[in-house]
Amino acid sequence: MEHRSKGFTLVELLIALGIFLVLITLAVPAFTRSAQTTRADTEIGDLQRGLNFARLEAIDRGVTTRLRPTAGGSVWTGELAVYDSTGTSANVLRVVPAMSSGATLTLTSGVTAIDFNNLGGLSSSSTAVVISYVLGAQSRTLNVCLNGRILLGGSCG
Repeated sequence: MEHRSKGFTLVELLIALGIFLVLITLAVPAFTRSAQTTRADTEIGDLQRGLNFARLEAIDRGVTTRLRPTAGGSVWTGELAVYDSTGTSANVLRVVPAMSSGATLTLTSGVTAIDFNNLGGLSSSSTAVVISYVLGAQSRTLNVCLNGRILLGGSCG
């Protein structure tokens, strides 16, 4: 009587393990790139929504609104605050969350805040504001035109 054991042989197990390792080696970089793309899209989307909010509040309230780093200075990767400029007190309307670590945000030279006037246009800038975002291999560009239009990847020209 022939006795057969059920299961896999050592060779079959090693081949399956080898195929699994090759697939994991291919999948991990793709997953990392996908996660980085999603994070970049989310962060630039948050910034774009914050800019649109500031612009629409300026039009709605009939006063200048401003988007600037919460901590002040030029650290644009931290929290950003949208506030109106009624009187001497700053009324914070919305906070845009900080960017993830490793992200960089570069603005047109000399821009410390983005102000929208009561018509929705830029009030303190004589040129369009270009915002460049980089996270690893991902990069995005936002343009804030003089008329207040906010373009992702486009140009004001």
